[in-house]
Amino acid sequence: MTDTNIVDTMTIQEAAAVWTDQRRVHLRRWAETFEVPLKELHYGHVLTYLKDRGEETTSSEVDAEVEALLALLKEKGLGGEIERYIRPISETGELTAVEIRALPEAARKYTSKLKQQIADLQSTSARLENRIRRTNWGRSR
Repeated sequence: MTDTNIVDTMTIQEAAAVWTDQRRVHLRRWAETFEVPLKELHYGHVLTYLKDRGEETTSSEVDAEVEALLALLKEKGLGGEIERYIRPISETGELTAVEIRALPEAARKYTSKLKQQIADLQSTSARLENRIRRTNWGRSR
């Protein structure tokens, strides 16, 4: 059901105040964080929100807040770019900073070690890809 009282020039706070969907309660932090019109929200806002909000709460709470914003935007035909590129934190397997701090010390150290190993492997992979590209450059196919 589309809420006709909401227009794309409203801020999140203004839209949440008149949105009849129960998920509007999850828009409070969005409204405090961003005071831009709905039509100007983009992928960068969501990435910033994910990073900052992940410092304060769990992934399930952040996911609910993002899902509420996307539902609001979708009602107005907005947010397609955001929806295409954003996956719920719970699907990515990532932990928020709050969840990491709640882990036992040994688990935090092990997680940190694994993240460093992944970063090292990604760096090595990128270097090898570039080396192969340079080697194959100019060769006929």
